Amino acid sequence: GGSVEVRGGRFSAQGGTQAYDVVLTRERDAAQPLAGVMQLSMVGASARGAEASVTLKPVDVSIGSHQVLRGSLPLPAGFKPHQATVQVLDRVGGKVLGMRVMLVR
Repeated sequence: GGSVEVRGGRFSAQGGTQAYDVVLTRERDAAQPLAGVMQLSMVGASARGAEASVTLKPVDVSIGSHQVLRGSLPLPAGFKPHQATVQVLDRVGGKVLGMRVMLVR
């Protein structure tokens, strides 16, 4: 719940990058696009095999009634993620507008 809904996502990690496709929505009658950032936090195995979490570089977003985000971000060397937490924030380190936890394939 929140003012932004994370409706779905697809994540795949390969070659030291985390590829993502994320669908965000807002209420249909939203008059102005909402500017913010998408923050991905990944949980997985480090290069040494220990459980670890990393926060990736924030992605700027502008959400009208819906927004589909596609891209990729670098991962630490040897990191193999299995879970992604998607947070939409009003600004870096700001108020959470929406969130969802998903599996990485």
